[in-house]
Amino acid sequence: MYKVELCFDTDKLDLNEAERMCSRTDAIFKQKDLSCSEKSPGKRVYLDQGRKQDYGRFWAAIFALKDASELVSNLKECFWYNGTAKENLMTDFLRN
Repeated sequence: MYKVELCFDTDKLDLNEAERMCSRTDAIFKQKDLSCSEKSPGKRVYLDQGRKQDYGRFWAAIFALKDASELVSNLKECFWYNGTAKENLMTDFLRN
């Protein structure tokens, strides 16, 4: 199963700003035909839907997220799950 889990830094963002960031992130994933499976203040989780194309869709969304510097600069955590493997996208991809 593919999954992206991200959390915005609610220590430096107020709740409205964090929710605005989450909404923008939801729009990026929705544009790639992926939907949010778990929503809470400042946190989002996106799961695959079992389609063969989901791997590519996730990476398209991750690249779009990387290009949204305002979102990336306010992320506290971002993890990519590829089956049983877990990768920290903050240190390994988004901020490089």
